Amino acid sequence: MKLSNLILPAIVLVVVGIIYFFYFAPTEELGSFSNFSPGSEINQEINVMIVKERPIDRDSSGKIFGFYAKDRNNIVVKVNLHEPVDENILRAEVIELLGHMHEDSFTASRVSIIK
Repeated sequence: MKLSNLILPAIVLVVVGIIYFFYFAPTEELGSFSNFSPGSEINQEINVMIVKERPIDRDSSGKIFGFYAKDRNNIVVKVNLHEPVDENILRAEVIELLGHMHEDSFTASRVSIIK
């Protein structure tokens, strides 16, 4: 196999790798709730911090189904979860929420620990 036949696939792999690591790779940077439209039902991702000083809503088994989160602008919003999560979420520094705004609260369909 000629070396020239490997150059184009190598270039394509490098470009795809660069695009992934700089554009699609998860980041620890906090997002902003101001980017969400309050009446929209379109789910979007946002990185936030849990405000542990505010009340944490729990179900009868102790699982968390609501808490307060803070964005990069220090805006604090109540987060309501579709599915309860366990206590590990409180140890996270940064979490990613997938959901949408309802006036002054955020409804999350997914919660992931980033850091």
